[in-house]
Amino acid sequence: MSQFLHMTSSLLDVVEQAGGDADYDFFRYAITRYEPSDGPQGQIVGLMRSLFGERVLTTPILKSTAIADAGLTKQTLYEIGRENFTRSTYDRAIEALDTVHVEIENLVLESWGRAT
Repeated sequence: MSQFLHMTSSLLDVVEQAGGDADYDFFRYAITRYEPSDGPQGQIVGLMRSLFGERVLTTPILKSTAIADAGLTKQTLYEIGRENFTRSTYDRAIEALDTVHVEIENLVLESWGRAT
């Protein structure tokens, strides 16, 4: 994340120097590969929420072998299908993804003036 923020800052500096508007109110941060039982991860998530507030999406995307395995085949979890995984593993991962997708969709609709 540190590298991403540094790269983004450099990019926005270039945009501003060229006379562009570098307003970044649209940025949101998704917590990914999250393990709720991992204490240090919980502390980092708490730090992110204290620094970035509402810019951090509410629902984290859990660390999941289903998501990792789908990525190995260069597919999304939606493409690879439930039958390729343990039902509970797939259901837990897809529930987190669906919840994050709804949150992002609501942010897009809100920015378009079509709040849900």
